[in-house]
Amino acid sequence: MQRFFRVGVAVGMVVLAAHGWGQGSHAPDGGSREQLQSITILPKPGAPFSAVVVTEWTRLLEDGSTTTMKNHRVVARDSEGRIFQERRYLSPTGDRDETELRALQYSDPVKHEYYDCDVSRRTCLVYRYNRRSEVGANLPAKTTLPGGRGTVTREDLGEKTIEGVVALGSRETIMINPGENGYQHAEPTVKEFWYSPQLEVNVVTKRFEPRGGAQNFQLKQVSVDEPSAALFVPPSDYRIIPMDEGVQ
Repeated sequence: MQRFFRVGVAVGMVVLAAHGWGQGSHAPDGGSREQLQSITILPKPGAPFSAVVVTEWTRLLEDGSTTTMKNHRVVARDSEGRIFQERRYLSPTGDRDETELRALQYSDPVKHEYYDCDVSRRTCLVYRYNRRSEVGANLPAKTTLPGGRGTVTREDLGEKTIEGVVALGSRETIMINPGENGYQHAEPTVKEFWYSPQLEVNVVTKRFEPRGGAQNFQLKQVSVDEPSAALFVPPSDYRIIPMDEGVQ
């Protein structure tokens, strides 16, 4: 049996700049650590869609070689702003083959509930959910990192249609000063975003870090039709465990 490379995919619930797109505008970036960060979907009412997120993670190994792991998973949002996401493990052929299902996640801005359902344990942890889209300012063309540790430069890549939706492109180059965080040389981290104002989602996100390798995410099979209501209902045979704390 194929051994899957088990990597947690974090949920990036952060505030979104909803309009006023200028230099380097895009949806929130989950960031990049040893834990893989995927796309962010916020509860925007009136903008239903469904898609398949294809993930590709190429890691740099100590001997200079690389290893690439992949998966694909279903995501959806209905007209009420409810969100459904699958979480699946990664494998070398995960872009084509269906990998093991790890979790089912449901965000409901109407009931203010977030369900994180563990498939292996058939258990759902339920948290308070109060996230929403908010208006944010344009990002400047260049900023300095806190403490003067480096700079972030942003550039506009124009507009194109991806999977049937219009997307606005931008690129961020993060340059860390030599000596910061153990870096001996000034090494850039490059991020590229193709953002859909219609969906308020990054249709494509690409990241490259000198030490961490490359992470690519793309929405495929995008449909703006209303998804099936059954997608947004947790399994009836799972144990439900209410939690006191809110979603982080």
